[in-house]
Amino acid sequence: MRQILIPVRPAPLAMALVAALAVTGAAQAEVSSEADAEAARIKEVDAVRVIGRPEDPQSSTGSAYVLTPRELDKFERSNVNNVLRSVPGVYTREETGEGVFPRISIRASSSGRSDRISVLEDGVPAAMAPYANTSAYYFPNIGRMAGVEVLKGPEILLHGPHTTSGVVNLLSTPIPEAAAGSLRAEIASFDTRKLHANYGATAGQWGFLVETYQGSGDGFHQIDRSDLGAGHDINEYVGKLRWSSAPGARYSQQLDLKLAYDEETARVSYLGLTDADFNADPDRRYGLSELERMDRGRKSASLQHQIGFSENTWLTTTAYLVDTYRYYDRLNQINGVNLGGITDIVNTGGAGAALLQGILDGTADTTHANGVRYGHNHQAFVSKGLKVELEHGFETGAVQHTLTSGVRYHEDLSKNVDKGRSNSYYAQVNGDLVYLRTDFVSPQRGDAEAWSAWIVDRIEFGDWSLLPIVRHERIRTRANLAIDATPAQAAARASNDIDKTTLGFGANYAINANWTLLGGVHEGFAPPGNGSAQGTRGEESTNVEGGVRYRNGRFGMDAIGFFTDYKNAMRTCLVANPCSGGVVDGTEQTGAKDVYGLELGLFAELYSNGAISVPLRLAYTWTDGEYTRDSDTGSVLDGDVIEYTPKQIGQLQLGVEGENGWNAYAALSYSDGAYTTNTAGRAGVDDTFLRTESLFTVDLAATYPLSPNALVYARIDNVLDERRITHRGADGARGNAPRGYAVGLRLDF
Repeated sequence: MRQILIPVRPAPLAMALVAALAVTGAAQAEVSSEADAEAARIKEVDAVRVIGRPEDPQSSTGSAYVLTPRELDKFERSNVNNVLRSVPGVYTREETGEGVFPRISIRASSSGRSDRISVLEDGVPAAMAPYANTSAYYFPNIGRMAGVEVLKGPEILLHGPHTTSGVVNLLSTPIPEAAAGSLRAEIASFDTRKLHANYGATAGQWGFLVETYQGSGDGFHQIDRSDLGAGHDINEYVGKLRWSSAPGARYSQQLDLKLAYDEETARVSYLGLTDADFNADPDRRYGLSELERMDRGRKSASLQHQIGFSENTWLTTTAYLVDTYRYYDRLNQINGVNLGGITDIVNTGGAGAALLQGILDGTADTTHANGVRYGHNHQAFVSKGLKVELEHGFETGAVQHTLTSGVRYHEDLSKNVDKGRSNSYYAQVNGDLVYLRTDFVSPQRGDAEAWSAWIVDRIEFGDWSLLPIVRHERIRTRANLAIDATPAQAAARASNDIDKTTLGFGANYAINANWTLLGGVHEGFAPPGNGSAQGTRGEESTNVEGGVRYRNGRFGMDAIGFFTDYKNAMRTCLVANPCSGGVVDGTEQTGAKDVYGLELGLFAELYSNGAISVPLRLAYTWTDGEYTRDSDTGSVLDGDVIEYTPKQIGQLQLGVEGENGWNAYAALSYSDGAYTTNTAGRAGVDDTFLRTESLFTVDLAATYPLSPNALVYARIDNVLDERRITHRGADGARGNAPRGYAVGLRLDF
């Protein structure tokens, strides 16, 4: 059997009992020796993977990439955007320059805040509320992860609910087999400090891990007329506990408990710069953004049980609870002009441009009654679920089957907090903010309830591997559920019910031991969120991919072409990603679009003489497409360009590794410029301020061992200090970080 997946996908208790009863008969005849073997196998698998056997090029019928601990250690990055640039087909866009708000898109899936990909940590949904509020204002800290998996193609139907493009699964630090720990300490530019430490052990049937990640920094932005920094503070704590069945037990079992707590402060702004101000000083921030700040945090718990009834029959049950808060005080209006139009007025010389520029500079006082308006987006989210998955391997003649079926029940709750504060108003007088008043609003509450089920049969015979798969989602969402709602609010409550079945089929053909052909097609789906009206279908797509893999020792290549037909494309309406008319709540149907492209991934050892080796890693993506149908509102027209989709992105990593443990690496990254709105390519439209700029950066890193258990490392990011506009939102030009330096110490004990 080429692949036995170790699943973790929650589901309802009733279905769990049915699944358990279904396999009881098959389990009665097993012997303890088989249980011993499977106990060892279970123990090897700590984090839940979405890619079963990444070392086997024939094990996945879809595009699959894994970043191992070794790959993550090369540059010791704490910005997930920088990490994912080494994966073909993944677009990342800098908004803050430090990765605070990751904007991750796979195969041009969305221009929003990572809202059309499934983000998992150890196989558990990591979004604040994946069904009720799809935008990823929370993203797991890449700095404490031990690996990253990116999966596309038909197999993503196993992981939902977002299956239009791909899955990003972050693998946390595993429990060690013997007593062991590590400590990583780093200091860097902009008064940045990082400490990451963990310790764990396994003794007999028990294992544990304790871990902390601490980070802080002032950021590279300088706020006009302010002593406040523009940086961040992060405090994270993780604990894991494991029990495994004893050797010789009738059934191999493992129980894993994971608890996590984290809190973060990010002094970020939704207000960028005018183009003239960005070109003069890309590190500048306007003084009236001084009070913008996000506080976010999370408490989470997961409990996973695995039981092997036989060598080929496994039942995995996972329960999880995630409680996330996000308190964001942010600018949303200046002198009566809503965020989203301020810098545009100045850039294009519109009415009142001189006054607005003066207010931005602090040389003019506000004249509107609202002055400078700050919104209080203080929200809390509770996400919980139960998932059960049964895997059974069997043979029918010369055909090997691995049948996997699962079911999950999931609930989301979202609500506003902080006594319903809506907006606070300040006047700018002589360059200072003077408090005026605060508005209050009624409490808001929304929820989502979802049942999902899937079944897949991995069929292997001869040189073929086939993967038919079916997934079904049954979703109910509601919004405006405040307990003390007025009659008018109650009448305006939005609710929606969706039943969606999607199909997929993947195939591999092993030409020989080195070459593998792969192809697949699947229907994609993404839920619209709890603000959608009855009848809203969600995003729907048909996804096709095909290509070739080559593996020969230390050389490998993946070349995969893809085509996605988004039949019902959607945009999540946010302040940071407004829909037509400036709408910042709910979703908007944006017609249909076709996206196609080519992904190329390559790794190789260019040279090795025993003393040194020269590894190479390449990730390249070419993408094109356009909208193919008008939207319901007319905001998108047939033939419009697809926003925030550069045609070419790529990264080349080249290293020199010594036999004594020293190494040095260079990463050369490139991204084309892109349109920032679908209207930019229309005839007669001036796109001067509707584009991002192409960017080429070089990063260097080196490591030197002090002893078998200690090493020092150094890193220079953006060596050439290239600065470009990488994003235009929510209002104004935003760019990448300047040249930065870091040195660190890594201890293993």
